[in-house]
Amino acid sequence: MSPGDTRAQCLRATAADLQIWGFPRIFAQRLRFRFTQPFTPNAPRPPTSAGAPINTMGHQRRLADPTSSSGVAPNVDTLYSLAFLDLDGEPFTVRLPDFGTRYYSVQIGEADSSTAAVLGRRTHGPRVPEILIRRDNRPSPAPAGALVVACRSRFVMVAVRILVDPGDEHDLRTVVGLQDRIEVTGSHRPDPATPQSVAARNRADELHRPAAFLDSLEHACAGLPDTDIPAWVRRARHDLRAVLDDATLLPAIAHGLRDGLDAIEHHVKALGRTVNGWAINTRGTDFGDDHLLRAAVAYSQVYINPAEEALYPICEMDDRNEQLNGSREYRLTFAADRFPPVAFFWSLTVYHIKGLLYDNEIDRYAISDRTAGLRPNPDGSLTIHLQTARPTDPDANWLPCPPGDFRLMMRLYGVLDPTWSPPMVRRKQCD
Repeated sequence: MSPGDTRAQCLRATAADLQIWGFPRIFAQRLRFRFTQPFTPNAPRPPTSAGAPINTMGHQRRLADPTSSSGVAPNVDTLYSLAFLDLDGEPFTVRLPDFGTRYYSVQIGEADSSTAAVLGRRTHGPRVPEILIRRDNRPSPAPAGALVVACRSRFVMVAVRILVDPGDEHDLRTVVGLQDRIEVTGSHRPDPATPQSVAARNRADELHRPAAFLDSLEHACAGLPDTDIPAWVRRARHDLRAVLDDATLLPAIAHGLRDGLDAIEHHVKALGRTVNGWAINTRGTDFGDDHLLRAAVAYSQVYINPAEEALYPICEMDDRNEQLNGSREYRLTFAADRFPPVAFFWSLTVYHIKGLLYDNEIDRYAISDRTAGLRPNPDGSLTIHLQTARPTDPDANWLPCPPGDFRLMMRLYGVLDPTWSPPMVRRKQCD
């Protein structure tokens, strides 16, 4: 092997490692850009979006639908109120109304895709006290009785989730009224200048153009404390930048970036423990130094809640260990004594393999404990039919699936038995 080949292989491996480390930080940054729209912050948003200018709380007024593409795996259980805050100045305070018996939570997410805190019904019952959010290196006095959340990142996400009955317009209006009573106060100075080339960049651009990837990563790292950026990451960024003008080495870097993304996509199928074909990430957001876990969670479930708040089992394989695909028909049956053991709510949602909702003739994207008209079996069990074509049985509990590859995700909020796992997805015998 020539010295040139050896160098190219080293750069390829370096790029793969840097992709895995950088992916969740870049993706979190991309989400901030999408929701705050730094170049058109006051442009109208669709009612399914919770976007708003930086340092402002936006509200999602309608549940997600197949047009929702700002994040990954949008849920159809809760309405979001969302703010991205710049903590470089003064701290912010968040005040929430009394939610009564309704489930709600407020999540504070860091710029590396981790979670600083989740507060809500689980921790404080119907109402959370006033929350003060500040940077951890900028102590400031807090109002009496306030909860203080100190964050490492300059930019943080505040996401309020409020449970809604998807089939009840009156319930939807009630939740919208609760959203209107959420208050965020603090600095409202505009977001610092963001290079348009970075804000408008997509994943494909970063994947195929090493310079674009490095620019996006550098911008993402600027909002992190120096202690969050390992020495090897600094060296890797330097080593890759040093050869960007060498056309003979750029393909090796691009291949390495693809290798890193391939590793992330592969790990999505093996998050945590796997039972009955379902990958269950019981570590939640406890990433530590497991960079591949952090990246895989960002890829498929970015800004998920910690395990004590919710679990998100994912299934892509059937009982024959083959990829779920709409060319086949499946059944999933909850035994009468094996329904999801949760304190708050559960749901089962189907997604295109890339994480978007499937546009179907009955506008049903999930089945949950709030779905009206479900028909149990005589023994009390519940069978859900997963298929593209409408079942011939008009009483079937049908969850429409896309014609190609797809994945399923459960949402289990307030898990009472962490050893519980969803049943296997079984292919119908007629296939």
